[in-house]
Amino acid sequence: MKILGIDSSTPQSASVALLENQRILEQINDRTGPPYSAGILSMVDRALSAAGMDLSGVDGFAATAGPGSFTGLRVGVGLLKGLALAAGRPVAGIDTLEALAALTEPADYRICAILDAKKKEVYTAFFKYENGTLARLSPNRVGPPEDLIDGITGPTAFIGSGLQTYGGLLEKKLGPLFMAHPKAKDMSLAASAALLAYSRFREKKGHDLGSLKIDYVRRSEAEINSEKTNPKEEEVINGNRSFIA
Repeated sequence: MKILGIDSSTPQSASVALLENQRILEQINDRTGPPYSAGILSMVDRALSAAGMDLSGVDGFAATAGPGSFTGLRVGVGLLKGLALAAGRPVAGIDTLEALAALTEPADYRICAILDAKKKEVYTAFFKYENGTLARLSPNRVGPPEDLIDGITGPTAFIGSGLQTYGGLLEKKLGPLFMAHPKAKDMSLAASAALLAYSRFREKKGHDLGSLKIDYVRRSEAEINSEKTNPKEEEVINGNRSFIA
């Protein structure tokens, strides 16, 4: 089964990977700037061309579906839907933090996937390998990096762009419990997403395009500003406060 994976979840980089079963045929990384749709599409074309095939040879598509850059995620998921619709193939949206954690080699410690969420916050989720399989320990969260510290009581490996901004702070606060840059697999985030999708396609071949949703975790600026501009009317019913539009 050939799977095309796309990652555009962070402004700093984007990647495209083509896998056959669990083997990487081609992967392309671009760290030149924000992953606009034309750039991602060009990377897809290059990956397919290098593998000597076209879109009709792809059996399934996968993309990181959040959390991450709102614009980047919309670009990646939107392109994925277009490609899958044109090829008539199944799709899978892969959690960005899970794909990050899956880049690490199996080991006996917890893994914290961490992305810079801006506004002095980070997106995080905890994972651990159990019998060689990556297991999720927490839901995706967004908040100040300091909020992580009290909940970490054992050695924890951190991976992701959040380290660039907050790695020093976490290392200072956590001391020997902090592990940065754990042993990682030689693959892009797009390839990691495609590998995770491979297992899901084997379990269920068909995936409805309408079910492919982006997990932003945090509300967008547009939603917040709209709420400020159009505040909801407070209503009291039977002594309980509620809000109506």
